[in-house]
Amino acid sequence: GDVLATFADIDELTQAVGYKPVTSIEEGLHKFVQWYREYYKV
Repeated sequence: GDVLATFADIDELTQAVGYKPVTSIEEGLHKFVQWYREYYKV
């Protein structure tokens, strides 16, 4: 069947380069919607 949920495993990236996201999904979506509306004038 279809995969119902997925997520990215960034453990190797975190270990390799020290990257760790600090933006929550809620904040990121809000910022994206703001950008989209401004960019496309909607």
